[in-house]
Amino acid sequence: MTMETGMQELLMGFLKTLPINIIIIILSAALGLLFAVLLTFVRLNRIPVISQLADLYVSFARSVPGLILLFIAYFGIPKVLPLIGLGTYDISPMHAAIISMGFYHSGYISEVFRPAYLAVEKSQHEAADSLGYTPMQKFFRIILPQMVPVALPGYGNALVYLIHDTSLIFAIGIVDIMGTAELSISRSYGINQILIYFIIALMFSAMCFTTDGLVRKLEKRVAIR
Repeated sequence: MTMETGMQELLMGFLKTLPINIIIIILSAALGLLFAVLLTFVRLNRIPVISQLADLYVSFARSVPGLILLFIAYFGIPKVLPLIGLGTYDISPMHAAIISMGFYHSGYISEVFRPAYLAVEKSQHEAADSLGYTPMQKFFRIILPQMVPVALPGYGNALVYLIHDTSLIFAIGIVDIMGTAELSISRSYGINQILIYFIIALMFSAMCFTTDGLVRKLEKRVAIR
């Protein structure tokens, strides 16, 4: 096998496993977004005890490395479920990655949403109340359109960090693009190691640039409105 043939096979292997990273990124981002909205609501409304727990969670999520939370989800969830009466279940590496990455990044996203909400002037809330809007109408018609332009840059950064953190998921046995690279390096005894890592760097850069470009286009569209 020539070097050119070997690199072609390696690239094909990366492209085959790339969808695994993309799926985990999309599902983790969706889970993180939903939980971040809940966290932000609880923290802004200062619900006794619950809001303090939410603040503690956000601080915890932002101070613990993502790799540690990945291990906690993968090894800890099967041990915790029996304790709360949900039986004994093993958790797949994919599910562990989605859960840990989603909840990990929800802490960062909540810190993006909270100041974006607080940036809306108090007079806007008062105007909506005077017009007889329900809380739901006020949020979607008045508050959210003003929050989005403020929150989008920070949310875009959070998505980029999420993409970076998916490079850790091979640590629990997921054969993604990073896992494929490590297997290739091991099998070839380190031959072309630098080249392989450079290719991985380009692939992650492409995902980050694509995400950043989409967010910037959304920012421009929102600004025009």
